[in-house]
Amino acid sequence: MLYLSRRMGAVFFALAITIPLATTAPAVANGKDGVSEIGKYFNPFQKKQGYLNESQDRIIKKKKFKAGAVPASEAVANKELGFFAVVPTDKLSDADYAGQLLANKKINGLSVLIPWSALQPSEENFNWQTVDQLLAACEKSGKTLILRVSACGVDVATSDGKQVVSDLPKWVIDGGIKTVKYNDAQGREHLMPLFWDKAYLAKWSNFVQEMAERYDKNPNLHSVGITGGGFQGGTSVLPGADATALNEQGEKVEVITALKKDYAMTQRELVTHWKYVSDIFPKYFHTAHLNFNINAPIRGRAGEDSLDEIADYLIYRYGERVFVTRQGMESGKHKFDDYRLLLKFHNDTLTGVQFPDNIQVVDMPKIVKNVLDDGISFAEIPAKVLTSEDAAVQASLGNLASHIGYQLISQKATLSDKIASGQTLKASFTFVNVGAAAALRPERMFDKDAPSSYRLQIELRDSDGKPVLQNVHTPPTPTNKWTPGQTITWEEELKTIDANKRQLPPGEYSAFVSLVDPNVNRKLLFLNATSASTPASTDTVEVGKVVITAATSADTKMEASASGSSQGN
Repeated sequence: MLYLSRRMGAVFFALAITIPLATTAPAVANGKDGVSEIGKYFNPFQKKQGYLNESQDRIIKKKKFKAGAVPASEAVANKELGFFAVVPTDKLSDADYAGQLLANKKINGLSVLIPWSALQPSEENFNWQTVDQLLAACEKSGKTLILRVSACGVDVATSDGKQVVSDLPKWVIDGGIKTVKYNDAQGREHLMPLFWDKAYLAKWSNFVQEMAERYDKNPNLHSVGITGGGFQGGTSVLPGADATALNEQGEKVEVITALKKDYAMTQRELVTHWKYVSDIFPKYFHTAHLNFNINAPIRGRAGEDSLDEIADYLIYRYGERVFVTRQGMESGKHKFDDYRLLLKFHNDTLTGVQFPDNIQVVDMPKIVKNVLDDGISFAEIPAKVLTSEDAAVQASLGNLASHIGYQLISQKATLSDKIASGQTLKASFTFVNVGAAAALRPERMFDKDAPSSYRLQIELRDSDGKPVLQNVHTPPTPTNKWTPGQTITWEEELKTIDANKRQLPPGEYSAFVSLVDPNVNRKLLFLNATSASTPASTDTVEVGKVVITAATSADTKMEASASGSSQGN
């Protein structure tokens, strides 16, 4: 094997360049060779082949989202979907401000980026007060929090406006980690860690472990951002385009130039670093969902190739445990590589976008159209935009809210109105999804969450309103396949035997329909258009009465015959 350098990363590079030899086989082109399909996820240097990028990606077909009519005054707001208000850094500790945002019905939760230095002022001391306060506010309102921690780029100027304090804790800087100094466009000095420095990564890993031990099972977390030194909690290792660093000769150069020439940064080192960091978070966070920003670590083709491999590695290995978010939706232009990844992954996990502070009103309609085309399930939006009184802004946000994620409408549900005791209950259902994404239910398979289906529950209640029967089944077309604009209709025969395998006694029962996640005993919200004159969001719909009569011998023989025929099929 050819070694291109003596650095450890060269071993991975040499392995990577051998893989394309196998990708010329016809089996790989049509996706039937399982081994080669796995191999493509670990090779960032395959030749790009235009729009579809077939050599590395799945076949991606861009389809325009066709917005269906939502027959309700309010959008469906399930826990993981909707709008998350981005809280400004200077408002993180303002409990009243957070409470006001969460009281807004249009807001499903909060999104925050907190400097590492604020959470761990010394190696042995942690200050979780801000996070605890935000989570408590979310719990009170029944909403959730997207939490990210930054080690670079969230700098706070001192009172004289000249010195800038890094969001790296001082004890980390003093602990012998390697750092890079750079100046922004105003000439102010900043500090960033050398992201692959072993001493730095050890300290960061310890911090992530402490954070996970405290918050992993908190039900009010929407997701925790995966980062390890990326700029402002993201994946990019570069500050703004106007930033400069001093090279070894004391000359001002671009930060990327200094990193490559003075610190021997390579594309392979970046990819290896991000894979290492990516594994830190799921290692410690076993329950909470994670969130990965799909912005390229460096600019140009090399950065996009690196992003491909990192994102493929994460989703292929961890599936729906990791949500992906696209940053920088400041204009109506899509930026091909970023939205390509949203299209690629939205069938595997939840995808979202984050709008910047400088978003323009004139761009909002185009941006909303684009992100719905991408099939997103959540949007992180600056609080000042969400609370804007501008009519054009609110119109765009209203359109987005009505179609973001899965917006399921129960259009019809019919059940047998009269059966003999012990007979099966015949039922039919019709749902339509007018949202931009399918309803994915995460189901743990080893260390990966595979997208699975929510289930439909039929509940019979007696005259006192007490549940006497719950029948749960997966629709023939699972909910993770309910594509936007698709009407789903199916029939089902349901047993009328209770949990103790006893037949329900004769009487009149009320029937209720829900969509449930049986693993966490959770009901989904959906729009009821079956029995409501003005459809509105609900998690349970009463669909009629069922009368059970005493069984006769003829009924028993008929049921036994039907059961035997069914088993024979």
